[in-house]
Amino acid sequence: MRLIVSLVLGFHCAMAAAAVTCEQLADIAYATQQLRDQGHSLHVVLAEAGKLELSGKFTSNELDRIKDVVERAFKGIRSPLEVLQECKDKLPR
Repeated sequence: MRLIVSLVLGFHCAMAAAAVTCEQLADIAYATQQLRDQGHSLHVVLAEAGKLELSGKFTSNELDRIKDVVERAFKGIRSPLEVLQECKDKLPR
């Protein structure tokens, strides 16, 4: 039950708009780290992220980006702050 609540809160931000924002990606990274720390496996977290595909609100590129953020945050490769900064650095100025 905790997993579902955490994912709903973390991924709810991503579902609020058609395009995924940098802040939403950081929120997803944060929720992912929390789930990891609660003992959930990467497979389970990625499966929950995969459910976003069913919503039809994201392009395949956006879904790939979300899954990449989940994987990197879960493995500790990027913190939520690093995800946010990296995303903002890639935005056109």
